[in-house]
Amino acid sequence: MADLTAKRPRPAAGGGPWRRLGVLRHRNFALFWFSLVVSHSGTWMQIMVVGWLTEELTHSPFWVGLVSAARGVPMVVLPFVGGVAADRMDRRTLLWITQLSQALLGLTLAVLVAAGAAQVWHFAALGFLAAVAGAFDQPTRQAIVPSLVPREDLRKAVALHAVVFTGGALIGPAAAGLLVPVIGAAAVLFINAASTLPVFAALALLRLPRFQPRPREAVLHSVRDGLRFAFSRELIVVVIAVSAIASLFGRSFQMLAPSFASTVLHVDVTGLGWIVAAPGLGAVLGAFVVASAGWLPSTGRLAGLAAAGYLTALAGFALSTNLALSLALLVLVGLLNTVFSAAVRTMLLLAADEAYYGRVMSLNTITFIGLSPIGALLIGAIAEPLGVQAATLLGAAVVAAVFGFTWVTRPVLRRAK
Repeated sequence: MADLTAKRPRPAAGGGPWRRLGVLRHRNFALFWFSLVVSHSGTWMQIMVVGWLTEELTHSPFWVGLVSAARGVPMVVLPFVGGVAADRMDRRTLLWITQLSQALLGLTLAVLVAAGAAQVWHFAALGFLAAVAGAFDQPTRQAIVPSLVPREDLRKAVALHAVVFTGGALIGPAAAGLLVPVIGAAAVLFINAASTLPVFAALALLRLPRFQPRPREAVLHSVRDGLRFAFSRELIVVVIAVSAIASLFGRSFQMLAPSFASTVLHVDVTGLGWIVAAPGLGAVLGAFVVASAGWLPSTGRLAGLAAAGYLTALAGFALSTNLALSLALLVLVGLLNTVFSAAVRTMLLLAADEAYYGRVMSLNTITFIGLSPIGALLIGAIAEPLGVQAATLLGAAVVAAVFGFTWVTRPVLRRAK
């Protein structure tokens, strides 16, 4: 692999409007970021439509959670293998493969819905296969970010990159909620399949150092070496552990949004679109706060403040039965979740050597993305007897207890630069 610290893209010359663009003034990063915003907006359109169709077919938060969990299993088992691939292969080529796979799976789902043949098991199976591709895609995308910007802009780049998935929820669900009644669910799913095209264009235009293959070694050896490195760094272990608990118990609210929409807030598919979009708006605001702020606390303290605010807002959402209040709280949830995520990813990247970026960030993929759908299944199962509000509130309490204990007993977290 080429030394990614070499040939960093330089900022546009001078100040003025280029300087005000912040990290987006770097051509490579801007191309990559905007293409991913479009692609993930399409992904969230699909997530919302699939969740709505599942709720209509089953009227069960457990089944909604189960379909989400099908997307989570590969993201728990495979991302570390994906991280090995990201550290051994040309990252651009690997992204071509993963994006093409996800586009074809999205097209298959659209065809099934258009033909009236889609069943709940189709949603689960195709979600599972898309997550297999995602298990290679996510760590590769995160590992390529340091090659797109100078090191001094890394935290800002990580913040904006963190928003491409959660921020896609700003545009995608709201658009889907408005479009489904007009053009139908199948047409919206076709739009999702087409949303991958800008990523292919961006990948073709990126100016990256020439790829230089690393010496060949067995995959299992690479896995063991990566795990040995990660577990030798206390900060990495602590951050991954806290993130895992947060994903299992504190991030299922978006995947269970169809149940909140139908049983708590009593809104239709358009209302569901706004519910899923509200955290996306917050995510965009949070990313730009981190990316443009002249001063922020140290990364560890920033993570602590964001987690405290996030859990408070999530508890408020769990208790709310008013749509307007719920939307406002979800904006705050999305904002603080993105600040927390950006702090976590920055700590991981700064604690890792470049040769281990892919494998270390695959652990973040497992916790942040892979465990969230499994958490949705867990919270969905609890919601069957207790209700989705009580289950979400219980999850937030678990995260608060674990994070508070870790904050007090592990100084390495709160002292992280």
